[in-house]
This record gives sequence, structure tokens and C-alpha cells, in this order.
Amino acid sequence: MNINDTFKKYKILPGSTERIELGRMALSANRTKEGWYLETLSGKPESGTKKPVDLSGMDYFQTGKSNSLIVAPALPPKPLVFKGVKLNVLPNQKLMFFVKIPLVFQVYFSKVAPENLLTEIEYKRLSDTWFGEPDGGEPAFSIGSEYSLDFNSIETEYFEAICPISVKNSTGQILDVERLILRDENITLYKNGNRVVCSLVQIEYKGVEVISSADYLFAKEFNGEKQEILAKPRNTSGRHPLKINFHFIRNRYKNDNGI
Repeated sequence: MNINDTFKKYKILPGSTERIELGRMALSANRTKEGWYLETLSGKPESGTKKPVDLSGMDYFQTGKSNSLIVAPALPPKPLVFKGVKLNVLPNQKLMFFVKIPLVFQVYFSKVAPENLLTEIEYKRLSDTWFGEPDGGEPAFSIGSEYSLDFNSIETEYFEAICPISVKNSTGQILDVERLILRDENITLYKNGNRVVCSLVQIEYKGVEVISSADYLFAKEFNGEKQEILAKPRNTSGRHPLKINFHFIRNRYKNDNGI
């Protein structure tokens, strides 16, 4: 994956059609005098004679006279749930680990601004899940249980971002990280070489009865020496309201009988 070859501005003149490759899929963009026909395509283009563009199955967007189309990365539009498997943190210890998150392609006209967003394209469909209690939880996507303890050894596939996560256990018992939610609306995407890396998600677990604190930080170690921002957080207010970060967390300890 070459970030610069995909996430950029495309100039398409009226009457022209361009196929923008997005890994396993592509975006077909047809420019009219004051708008765009867009269609998401799967697979590779057919070899041989170029076929005429069929506009009947494409979405049309009336945008005005700008001939610029921008493809930018983003994280999925719902929070992400990581399911820990045999992942334990002892009292007063800090665990650093890394997960991979499939990106979403955002398509804008003229410039990157909320009012200029035309469509979002999911690169990989994530499974829907529920986080929290049945009557007080929230819808989310599941990113499974795969993780790495070594940032440098992670191999991303196609369009994925690496998310560094730090979990500090500030209790007196072993913390079993069973389900952890990542509120990606607060996460920034940075360019580090040819990698897309999320903000450092820093969580402190303070016990079942206390809402754990979560911060989203720039970390040179992972995000690079320069703050090369690819995408700002979806939450533009800058506020990080206190919400539950763990669910079904088990505090593991031995009783007096050693069981």
C-alpha cells in the first residue's frame, strides 16, 4: 500500500471518467458540468476494449463547478470493540499492545470539510456487536481478538491502521482484559512512513465501580517525529466525555485455598 498514491486530490474534467483504485475495490467517478456520478466497484477492471460508462446505476451528487475530488482515510463510524483472549495485567502494571483497524475511504469534492463529504466506502465490512448492558449499552463494531506486543513487527494488509493501546491497572487485583472499547471518534490518524497509525489510546483501569479514564495522545514513538495528520477525529469538539471503557472485566485472584 502506498499512502500517497491513494489519499490525495484528483482533478477530473467535465465529461471525463476516472477509476480510482482502492486496493481490492475501486471508485468510478464521472464528472459532469456541475456534479459527480460515483460508483463503488469490486475486483480488477476487465482487460480489452474500454466499455462506455453506464450512469444509470451510479449515484449523482450536485456539487457545483469544482473539478477536484479528494479521497481521505477515516476510521469506522461506530466505536470498536476488542475482545481480549488470555490478556492479563497485574496490579500497578501497564500493558502496551497494538491492534489493526480497517480504514474507511471518505470522498470529498473541492476540499476536506464536513459539508463537502459525498460518500464513505468501507474497505472491509466489520461485524456488528453490542457493548455494555442490554438496556444501557451502545452499538459498535467488532475488531476481533488479534493483537501484537511489538509495534515494529506488525504487518498491515492493504488499507489498515495500527492502533497503539496502553492499559494501566491501578487496582490491587489482576485485570483480565475481556472486552475493551475504542472510541475512534476521538482518534487522529497519522502518517508514519508508509504506515497509517492512530493516536495512542491511553486507558487507566481503576476498578469495577469507577469509570476508567481514557486519553488520546500524539506519541512520537508510534506516530513519527512529525505530526503528519491524515485525518482528524470525527469528534471535532475536542471533548472526551467520561464513558465506560471496559465490560465484563474479571478481576482474577486466588483465595486462601489457592483455587
